Amino acid sequence: MRYRLMDILACPICKNFPLKLYVFEEVETKAAEVPKNVCELYCAYKNISPNNIEKDALIKECRKCLSYNIKWGIILCDKCGRWYPISDEIPIMLPDELRKSEDDINFLKILHFQK
Repeated sequence: MRYRLMDILACPICKNFPLKLYVFEEVETKAAEVPKNVCELYCAYKNISPNNIEKDALIKECRKCLSYNIKWGIILCDKCGRWYPISDEIPIMLPDELRKSEDDINFLKILHFQK
């Protein structure tokens, strides 16, 4: 998952934005060119609003951000307390009725053994 995706993700249950991101492992990818429309609302890489970053520093940070994918992590909603796993670079943001507690437990075990 790209960090940049956090600029548009909201909690599927309570619609809260922005969500918190906890990265456990990232993988380097081929550095992408910095697009003209960088994150507009929320920079998950720096965990701040992009408006709080100087323009030149923003380009430098965007270049770093775009050269990594999140392999393992957790997306957390502060408002309702739900969490969503990022597993093998894929965010899994299912509503409660479609989640299996066995899958969540297995995900947490994988994270524990990767340390």
